[in-house]
Amino acid sequence: MRYLVNRPSNLFGDFDKVLNNMFENNQTLGESGRRRNPTVDIRESIEGYVLEVELPGLSDKDVDLKIEDNKLLISSIIEESEGKDSDKTEKPNFLLKERSSLVFSRNFILPKDANAEAVNASFSNGVLTINIEKSPEKQPRSIKIKAA
Repeated sequence: MRYLVNRPSNLFGDFDKVLNNMFENNQTLGESGRRRNPTVDIRESIEGYVLEVELPGLSDKDVDLKIEDNKLLISSIIEESEGKDSDKTEKPNFLLKERSSLVFSRNFILPKDANAEAVNASFSNGVLTINIEKSPEKQPRSIKIKAA
């Protein structure tokens, strides 16, 4: 499974590239809000792949997850709450404002053996867990050797 930055890099390959990408995309600030790429762990088993995405403070309703053109896309936009009373017409007079919207987007190229139709996700305690099954025909199988 590969993570898309400016150019695809192989997470299971070159360790230096992964470290460089992690530091390049750590956190940037902008007018539209705070941009932070959540940390992701990816595991492979015989049955498939498991991605665990840390999203503290978010819920399943705050995250958009889709597969498009053999890419897994994880994104979210969280707008700050301007107060519970939406009927007030005047804007609050902040003395200090450090909270803003949280915007992130992560893209992963699915491996050739991933079954894009067999993907499920769950969200618990700030961790999004995505399970991607491998295609049955791509899973390793044992071949019995017969004596000649």
